[in-house]
Amino acid sequence: MSQTTLVSVPSVAMYGALTLIAATVLLAPPSGRPPMGPLERYEPRIYDFTFEVTITSIAPYDLSQQRGYTLVDAPIVMPVIFQGTYSTVSAESLRARLWLGGREDLGLAGRGRLDTGFPFHTQLAVLPVERFTGMSLRWQVGYRVQVWSSRMTNEAAAAAVPWPREWPDEVRDGLLPQLYIESDDPIFAQQVERVSNGQLHLVPPYLAAKDLIRYCVNEIRVTGNGVNRGNLGVLRGLKMVGARRAASAGIGGPHDLVCVCVAMLRAAGIPARVVIGVETLSRQDRMKRAGPRNSPDLVSWAEFYIPDVGWIPFDPVAMRGKGIRNLDVHRPWAEFGTMKGLNRRIPLAYHFIPPTTVESPQNPSVWGWDPRPGGDPSSEQIIKFTVVSKGRGKE
Repeated sequence: MSQTTLVSVPSVAMYGALTLIAATVLLAPPSGRPPMGPLERYEPRIYDFTFEVTITSIAPYDLSQQRGYTLVDAPIVMPVIFQGTYSTVSAESLRARLWLGGREDLGLAGRGRLDTGFPFHTQLAVLPVERFTGMSLRWQVGYRVQVWSSRMTNEAAAAAVPWPREWPDEVRDGLLPQLYIESDDPIFAQQVERVSNGQLHLVPPYLAAKDLIRYCVNEIRVTGNGVNRGNLGVLRGLKMVGARRAASAGIGGPHDLVCVCVAMLRAAGIPARVVIGVETLSRQDRMKRAGPRNSPDLVSWAEFYIPDVGWIPFDPVAMRGKGIRNLDVHRPWAEFGTMKGLNRRIPLAYHFIPPTTVESPQNPSVWGWDPRPGGDPSSEQIIKFTVVSKGRGKE
């Protein structure tokens, strides 16, 4: 892991690592370069995005036991995907702010940094809390991002790609287990064997992925909307149990179904990753919703990788109810490869909690912190998004 200092200006922007980030964009590895061959990205859209969290120590029933926070050099960590297959974050737009007990920490300018060296070339924006004793703090990270829709133009070409002798180093993170995606659990190897009848490698990986994902969609009963909303509908994070528990019970939330699909693909030896992001609402969707639901929401979908094509997106939650049980794997499937609405989704992370030594208050929500040295006395979080559409982007 390496570190790069960020420079922040209160109320304006936190710029940083311009040379490093530019090189990352120009030399994007398979984990971040655009799709290839039969898979295209199109109709780019630009958004100004801000992710804000308020963390508050929960008062116990016995108020004499109330502790609050005692923080010294305590890092708050937020992932940033500067270069995704269907997204690009403008490096010069990166900004961050921090409030401690209601007062803005103007010293963040000299402490904020970007840490690199994480799976899928994710970078972590780190906001260190130098010293704080109190009950509540608030922080935000924002940037300008361009996102694309995806389109599979030739199913036969994708299906013709054979299994490689070995996968590129840059996508091998997509074969490893992670928190909530326990792909090394025997249950997934057993299910892969069951679906493929022991002949997995006799089928091209693109078609094998379709069969495995179909199995997951049919076997997992989805309940709830996958988010925890407290009083007045405020967002407090995601509701999920993870791939292993969902697969064992045959039931889980929307994010659990995505995790099960990714775990199955990894168990089959196909690189795959979950994508957690914010979905902006179309005008039609906004008219259908009222109150706090009339706002962007945390969603997840997934991608799997095959050579000469790249990372192929799919949304197993959206694939439900479309007769997937009887679909021909050689024909196009809705929300598989072709995702017209992908340009309304802002990718935030490939992990539900950053892949470093941090924790999340109660519910995972892509960010994390290490509340040292006093620890977390018991916290609740309020998560807010600000998404401003800036219109059509550049191809």
